[in-house]
Amino acid sequence: MPPAPRSSLRHLAVTALAFTPLLTGCDPIFSIDGAFFPAWLLCMLGGGFMLGGIRWTVYRLGLEPFIGPRVLVYFCVYLTCTLGLWLGFYHR
Repeated sequence: MPPAPRSSLRHLAVTALAFTPLLTGCDPIFSIDGAFFPAWLLCMLGGGFMLGGIRWTVYRLGLEPFIGPRVLVYFCVYLTCTLGLWLGFYHR
């Protein structure tokens, strides 16, 4: 495939820069007692609580010794919970 002409790349870059300011209003913001919090911050907090519950369940079931590198596994579980909350509540 031949390379794209420079003029079309320049046009693409200018178009992308022109529409970038329109994307700034896409983040949902919540007002909690007069303080404004972005939705991703609330999803991170909820993901932490979910991770605590999952870790407690894994510990109570006696499965924790069988988990590989715990820091990596629990970080991935936290990330999955946080992103799952985000997708569950804010997916359009």
